Amino acid sequence: MVKIVMDAGHGLPTPGKRSPDGEQEWEFNNQVVMACIAKLQSFEGIEVLRVDDPTGKRDVPLQERTDRANRWQADIYVAVHHNANSGTWGNWSGIETYTYDHPQANPKSVELARLVHPRIVRAMGLADRGLKRANLHVLRETSMPAILTEGGFMDSTIDILVMRSAARLQAQGEAIAEGLAAYFGLRERPGGEGEGELPDSYEKDAPPSEWLAQEFQEAVNLGITNGTYPRRPATREEVAVMIMRAMRRLREEWSSGDKPG
Repeated sequence: MVKIVMDAGHGLPTPGKRSPDGEQEWEFNNQVVMACIAKLQSFEGIEVLRVDDPTGKRDVPLQERTDRANRWQADIYVAVHHNANSGTWGNWSGIETYTYDHPQANPKSVELARLVHPRIVRAMGLADRGLKRANLHVLRETSMPAILTEGGFMDSTIDILVMRSAARLQAQGEAIAEGLAAYFGLRERPGGEGEGELPDSYEKDAPPSEWLAQEFQEAVNLGITNGTYPRRPATREEVAVMIMRAMRRLREEWSSGDKPG
């Protein structure tokens, strides 16, 4: 089983991590990480641990993130970021991917970066600023190959137009997943209804993913879902039912005079 750690970088409250128009970096990072995780689920033999707060409300300390990854004995660590230069609009542009800058750095980090980086460049259609090295905590304190991606500049008049596209951010996330699949030689799950065996994580009583366990339990408590098959893909019918349950719950709270949330 391949164990992959994903990290969507700074939380929503982190000072300064935003575009000149106030768009927060975590919002870009999160879209990419969610798309990456969704794509990874199409491959066999993988587990994913997300070490940032998936709601973005808490900026998880870097030491806590790397400690979790190390305790989990992850095979790789991928931190997803978006860059900034001066904090004011300019015409700088491009994609960078970082590995640890040290003579004894794990050479497999560079191998991983070489597979992921060009795929991000193609997905975003932005300039290639190349592979970089830096002494960053998540690259230095992890005991497994680690990379940090910069998927464009938030203060670039060029890059921001691409970063505001949900389709491009999804493509970036899928590109990262494809690079990871190439690094590990992962095989896609058998396609088509009834083909192959369902993974253990699709079982009725399987635990929810660690990074979504709290939100999933809250949905169960609110009656939006019954708590079964937490990690199995949902059909459109199931999604529609859950949406209607949530709307019904809101109407009940409003009619009773209670403010939702």
